[in-house]
Amino acid sequence: MTHAAPSPDAAERLPDRFRGVLLGLAAGDALGAPLESQPARTPEHYLTEMVGGGWQKLAPGEWTDATEQTLCVVESLLTKRVFDPDDIARRFVVWMQSNPKDIGLHTRRVLDAIQKGATWEEAGKETQALDPNNAPNGSLMRSAPLALFFCRHPEYAASLSPVLSRITHTHPDCEWSCVFFNVALVALLSGLSKNEAVELAYDAIDGASQALKDRIGRAMGPTCEVAPSGYVLDTLEVALWAFLHTKTFEDAVITAVNRGSDADTVGAVVGALAGARYGMSHIPSRWLIALKESTFLIDYSDRLYDLAMA
Repeated sequence: MTHAAPSPDAAERLPDRFRGVLLGLAAGDALGAPLESQPARTPEHYLTEMVGGGWQKLAPGEWTDATEQTLCVVESLLTKRVFDPDDIARRFVVWMQSNPKDIGLHTRRVLDAIQKGATWEEAGKETQALDPNNAPNGSLMRSAPLALFFCRHPEYAASLSPVLSRITHTHPDCEWSCVFFNVALVALLSGLSKNEAVELAYDAIDGASQALKDRIGRAMGPTCEVAPSGYVLDTLEVALWAFLHTKTFEDAVITAVNRGSDADTVGAVVGALAGARYGMSHIPSRWLIALKESTFLIDYSDRLYDLAMA
């Protein structure tokens, strides 16, 4: 799977887009976190500022597990300079041991098993066997660093995204959702339009379920009838719909997170997509000022860009 090399303009904007993915993911996570588990809001009551609070009692601009796990992946890539799922699994366990404010039930079960001595392959399969139809969104929200790392090699982003998912989430819909998401991110980073990126990503999921393909088709329609629940297909549909039917980073994130439910996760997913399209320079400055450790995230983005280019 290949696509055209970035134009000179797209190449010049690539560092800003790298920053946009990580900063956008964290900003969407932080904006949506207070809305988690709440009903959808009407436009006149949309939350548009980083107020903090919610059931986790977060500070304004504080991220949740979506960004924390994403940074585990980033740190592994920067340290190992290769994609090493064993190392990433170990970092997830260390993160769990730090007693984060939030961690998905499925993810905790897998990481508990790894902590007790199972390999991540064994832990993922055994946990999935307890509820074979369970397809949570926990791997989708943290998969973006792989697209950054392999931005010049979309074929690797596609082939390794299922492995990154499989560390904790082995359901095929989880794995294929990560493939779609990361291929779309690579395409957006290279300067392709939204529709071109979706088309390329859709072509990359030929082996996916019809349910996943249908959700992508629905997201391209004018309305969205689902809430961004913990189910991966719901989250992907809402994030993609909000991204495709808005014209700015701010509007995309606000539209998605105010759907409530798993608002921080859908915020992270749409934030990464919109960040890849518009770049950090188009994230509202008031959000960046409020965002927890934004300079730290910029440093990680720049280091990952240098590594990807090398």
